[in-house]
Amino acid sequence: MLPGGSGLTDVTATLHGFERVGIVGASGAGKSTLVNLLAGFADPTGGVIALDGTPVATLCTEAWQRQVLYVPQDPYLFHASLADNIRFYTPDASDEDVAAAVAALGLDELVSSLPRGLDTVIGDAGRTLSGGQAQRIALARALLDPTRRVLVLDEPTAHLDIETERELKERMLPLFSDRLVVLATHRLHWLPDMDTVLVLENGALVEAGSYEGLMGKGGALARFVDRVRGGDAA
Repeated sequence: MLPGGSGLTDVTATLHGFERVGIVGASGAGKSTLVNLLAGFADPTGGVIALDGTPVATLCTEAWQRQVLYVPQDPYLFHASLADNIRFYTPDASDEDVAAAVAALGLDELVSSLPRGLDTVIGDAGRTLSGGQAQRIALARALLDPTRRVLVLDEPTAHLDIETERELKERMLPLFSDRLVVLATHRLHWLPDMDTVLVLENGALVEAGSYEGLMGKGGALARFVDRVRGGDAA
């Protein structure tokens, strides 16, 4: 069960094991609020959360957060080497593992352009990177940690043009295997890859189901898709 919180008024849903859950809605619909609740960054102001049928007051617990990989719209880069930024979740990862994550997320060109490669200091007062590069680094962090089973993404490719995003998507999909994936997005091309789509309007969950099933109903998701396509943000 997903509770109400700041900006959410009526959200009830059940997430099952390793599935891909897309969250869509207009700006201000409550997507980021719901993501923050699920990632354990915010406490609910009402409602009930249940894990395996057991009610819990919040997901802001160390036990839950140890299971979560979080990729935000604007990832934070620490004042540290590029390699250590990638090792954020897995500080003991080998150089070979870091190199594999770099290759998998298409960061090779960035690494080769930096004066000290993976040892170049980035982040606050370090080398400045683009938003798209920061998002790839955040995804590399997730790829480097195979143990965490909940992947929460809040508009993780928002800084990329659609062509670059489609290329990166193919690199991201392997991250979704054997995980509960929660993806907040306004990019329509992600939705057919989701097992369940949650449609938010004004803080309320108004539709939930498969992409094909909801589109066939001609309801809230179909209206949202029409609006987005009208703005050419597919």
